[in-house]
Formats: sequence, structure tokens, C-alpha cells
Amino acid sequence: MEKNYSLLILVAFMVIIISSCSEKKSDQPDIVNDLFPEAQSELREVIESIVKDCETANLEGLKAIHLASNKFTKFGPRSFERQDVKSTNKSEVAHFGSISNFKAEVKDLKIDVFGDVGIATYYPHVAFEKDGVEKSGSARQTLVFLKTSEGWKIIHEHGTMRPQE
Repeated sequence: MEKNYSLLILVAFMVIIISSCSEKKSDQPDIVNDLFPEAQSELREVIESIVKDCETANLEGLKAIHLASNKFTKFGPRSFERQDVKSTNKSEVAHFGSISNFKAEVKDLKIDVFGDVGIATYYPHVAFEKDGVEKSGSARQTLVFLKTSEGWKIIHEHGTMRPQE
């Protein structure tokens, strides 16, 4: 009888161990299917602040939103070559320092979040004045963000101007 009792305890213990090892971790987010609405809202605010920094020529704000890392990359719209964070900041300082009356409208903003990575795609319509000439145009924009201890930072961006019709 005592032997059967010991065996029963051993079997029960093994069942508990096995079931705890195979238990699904339901507390882990599904980074592919979950929407992460709080992060989407944060990124919407970040994009609004980027637009405001562009409109007010806040060059320090525009620099600060980029991840200061050799992993940062950018394509376009003013340069065909791949840019690093240093050349991106230099290009943006030159561009926004040479124009005035910049206005931008973000159209059809889509934000997808995958845990600590967010991807924003949209169509910006911009208007500004350069050398006394009013200019405007539309583009398509992709910003890839990483959530860091300092907040969301752009790790990659890609902008393409819409061809003139």
C-alpha cells in the first residue's frame, strides 16, 4: 500500500511538471496579430511632432528623432544614395534651413506595431517656399521605428516623391 501511495505521488508530481513545461504562455503578446493600440497612438503623436518640427524648422527635434546608430538608414527623397544618420541630419538641416512657410498634411496614415518595432506608411502633401518660389508636391513615406529607453526612434526611412504629372 505504501509503495502504491509513493508511486501515485511520483506520477502526480511528474504530471504537474510536464503540464507546466508544455503550458502555453498566453501572457506573451502576439506580435504578428495584436494591434498594440497604445503604441499606435504613441507613434501617431510622434509623427504629428515630426510634422510640427518640419513646419517650425526645429532642426534639433528633427535630428533627435533619428536613432543615433550605425544601424540607421534612409533612402530619398533628396538623395538616391543610402544615407546614414549623419548624412540624413546634414541633409535635413540644409533642406529645412533653406525653405520657409513649410506646411505638410499626412494622408492615409497606417501604423503597424510589432512589439518594439513600428512601421508607419502615409502620403505626405507638402508645400513650401524656396528662393521666393512656392513649391508643392506629394510623396509616399515609410518610417520604421524602434521603441528605446528614450522613446520611439526612427531606424529607417524611405521617401519617394510622386512624379510630376
